[in-house]
Amino acid sequence: MLKRMLILVLVVCAFPALQAQSVDEILDTYFENTGGKDNWLNLSSQTVRAKMEMQGMEFPAMMVSKRPNKVKMTIDIQGMQMVMATDGQTAWMINPIMGITDAQIRPAAQAKDFERQKFESDFLNYKEKGHKVALEGTETVDGVECYKVKLEKENGDVEFHYFDTENNVIIMYEAFVPEGPMKGQVVETYFSDYQEVGDFMMPHYLESKMGGMTIQKMTFEQFELNRDIDDSEFALPKKN
Repeated sequence: MLKRMLILVLVVCAFPALQAQSVDEILDTYFENTGGKDNWLNLSSQTVRAKMEMQGMEFPAMMVSKRPNKVKMTIDIQGMQMVMATDGQTAWMINPIMGITDAQIRPAAQAKDFERQKFESDFLNYKEKGHKVALEGTETVDGVECYKVKLEKENGDVEFHYFDTENNVIIMYEAFVPEGPMKGQVVETYFSDYQEVGDFMMPHYLESKMGGMTIQKMTFEQFELNRDIDDSEFALPKKN
């Protein structure tokens, strides 16, 4: 009886270590399969031309991003340029559809959501960033068996990422709307059509859903990596 109890104690004590080891193996394999950690750490910028579909309409779009947290998205809406950007400190926008033709600083709630975006994956060196990850077993996503990995960020945000158990790439993640009237709602983002882009394997199709309804689709048509991008690209434009 004592021997059985000792074995049970050892198993219970070892479980967290085994769990942590297996989730790290999943992440290591993910980075290896999609380009290698060194390449991801050395990636400094990314420019993507895409086709965006929303509410039955289709728009050309371009997304430019640069380390550590500079982002700019431009959407062509019937010849008018809608721009959302952040230089890492100030988030701003131009929205001619709403009559905003000069760049304006975004409201705090909108800016906070936009500035949460980081260029580098939260899973790279996650411990140094103060994040926590945990493997929560397996689940099926659209008929595909996946590892369910919980990511708890240093700022308290929580996401769930689903890694295809066969290819070890992310095919979906769940995040919670952090601010505004939709606060707490779950947004599901699906990734597919992984293709080679230089040294990397990257998804070329994205679909976001809320409450089972598609809210956005994006087809990525062209990638440009490690282009030299001046910081002024992301800065709040001066008024004429």
